Amino acid sequence: MKKESSISKKILLIINPKAGMIKSMTTLADVLDVFGKNGYDTTSFSTKGKDDATEIVKKHAKNHGIIVCCGGDGTLNEVIKGAMSLETPLPLGYIPIGTSNDFATSLGLSTDVIQAAKDIIDGKLLAHDIGSFNDDNYFSYVASFGTMSDVSYLTPQKMKNVFGHFAYTMEGAGAFFRMRSYHAKIEFDDKTIEGDFILGGVSNSKSIGGMIKLKNKEIVLNDGIFELIFFRKPTNIGDVANIARWLVTQNPGNPSIVFEHASAAVISSEEFIPWTVDGEFAGFNKRAEIKNCHNAVSFLSPK
Repeated sequence: MKKESSISKKILLIINPKAGMIKSMTTLADVLDVFGKNGYDTTSFSTKGKDDATEIVKKHAKNHGIIVCCGGDGTLNEVIKGAMSLETPLPLGYIPIGTSNDFATSLGLSTDVIQAAKDIIDGKLLAHDIGSFNDDNYFSYVASFGTMSDVSYLTPQKMKNVFGHFAYTMEGAGAFFRMRSYHAKIEFDDKTIEGDFILGGVSNSKSIGGMIKLKNKEIVLNDGIFELIFFRKPTNIGDVANIARWLVTQNPGNPSIVFEHASAAVISSEEFIPWTVDGEFAGFNKRAEIKNCHNAVSFLSPK
């Protein structure tokens, strides 16, 4: 990809009308009003189905100076896939109207539609790493497997409420033991870690699934480094306590958690593992090769 040129005042706006439910019904008019009052010429497209945003970017981006996504993290993921195919990268703007908005949280973007639009107009360019997944897919903040649907109480505050002085309830602990595990090998740098994992992922974010808030101050979104986070399958109540303790404190050296930093990783297994990228299904894979595309795109972020 060539280096981006100066920003023109032509915006390609891609909006997912299904994101944010009824909230999105008034979103388009509000956003167009902000852009128009600031002298921007905006062409808008609404997505109708899967991968629409990717195709819109591929077909229409060359005639614009900025790409703005108005939707959730899934819509943004499609926009990024399209942007990664461009010969000349364009600045990206993001107006989050989804459910968890993990990516927006990491960038410090406003969830107020009008303010987010204003921040794009007045914002500064922030380079951002993008993840490559098996060379044919991309993610902005996480590639992962496993589910937390049965353990919504795992958010730190709820953990504090129900866990107390590690007096963990058997009902809560049982959810961990019921979770499906996958035997996998994690290879990165010169290290190899193997085990049974109920949940795992490669992340470039400070928030995952709206539930895990990473506290590590060393997490930087454009340093060429990802965070590797894997939860080992618990075999006893002590292992459950370890997982719960890490969710609250995130202290290093926890035997039930693999938490590492790397620019690339390969996760392999003898069985097919269902993966997701930015929360969207990415197929069943026995091998997931993940690479950091350093500073691949730039976002217009609040100054």
